[in-house]
Amino acid sequence: MKTSTIIKRIFIGIIAAAFLGILTYFFITKNRVQFYDDESTTGNTSGNLLNSGLFCENDGKIYFANPYDDNKLYCMNSDLSNPKKLTDDRASYINSAGDYIFYTRRNDQLENDIDAALSMSTTGLFRINTSGKNIYKLYDDPTQVVCLYGNNVYYQHYDQKKGLELYSTKIDGSEESKLLAEAAAPYAVSDNKIYYTGWDNDHYIHSISTTGSGSKVIYAGNCTSLTIHGDYLYFMNMEQDYNLCRVPFDGSSVETIVNQHLATYNISEDGTSIYYQVDDGTNNGLYKLDLYTYDSTLISEGNYNYLNLTSDYLFFEEYDQSELYTYNLATEAIKTLQIESSK
Repeated sequence: MKTSTIIKRIFIGIIAAAFLGILTYFFITKNRVQFYDDESTTGNTSGNLLNSGLFCENDGKIYFANPYDDNKLYCMNSDLSNPKKLTDDRASYINSAGDYIFYTRRNDQLENDIDAALSMSTTGLFRINTSGKNIYKLYDDPTQVVCLYGNNVYYQHYDQKKGLELYSTKIDGSEESKLLAEAAAPYAVSDNKIYYTGWDNDHYIHSISTTGSGSKVIYAGNCTSLTIHGDYLYFMNMEQDYNLCRVPFDGSSVETIVNQHLATYNISEDGTSIYYQVDDGTNNGLYKLDLYTYDSTLISEGNYNYLNLTSDYLFFEEYDQSELYTYNLATEAIKTLQIESSK
């Protein structure tokens, strides 16, 4: 073999290795994650996650699933101005902190079959920058409830044989771990504990550590729709016609807050008000309860769902998701929020 040919092949090999090294460097740099300094960082409120986590406020922005565009992921300013699409993913259980958004992708439910067909991975747990760039897959099978706490994401992991189980993973996708072989929904995470209602064997309120150890029964009741706020765990009591109750972390002194049949509820960030949907067939409507006076006020008659709160607004939808409304917490004004589909 000629010397010139050997030199040429060596040169081509060096160029190829350099090109591969550059690609590897950019891939690593692109997907490098900045971990949170605060190990108690939270991605969304417990009450919003109970209501499918369709809205999430972070650093002057609201990240949300736009019902007028197949629940695709959008963002807007906290004053509701300048809405824009971030991705064509159908998103729910949106969590955001710092520069990242974590969410459940359900493109298998897109109304537009073309959009669904073009999606290489129709389901899973994903991370994306708040700019809408650098999307990264953390888990690619169906999942539902997702909660960001510290540098971990807690989520319902699906297995074809075992169904939903509770898992965790680091925000960079490493250290995936099964915490509980049960379809526990991680709506309520605080102080390195996950609070959940039993699914397979009971409907008690339980707690485990965020590492999956130290399982404990908090309250032996027939409970669902568990959230956390302040010093209390809130839940709907299925043995008490889905009344809203609360119990302190030690499981004592259960208190009934709303003595009506509820469909869903949420608690204001300052803990002064509860917003809830009555579903008794007679007094159906959206109500507000003042937790200081226990006075209840009707906000709007009808059947509503997905009660999501930010610092200034309550977002809620018609039961069939045909209309999205805002309720201004300060002025108590209700408006239809029309957001054009962004192309």
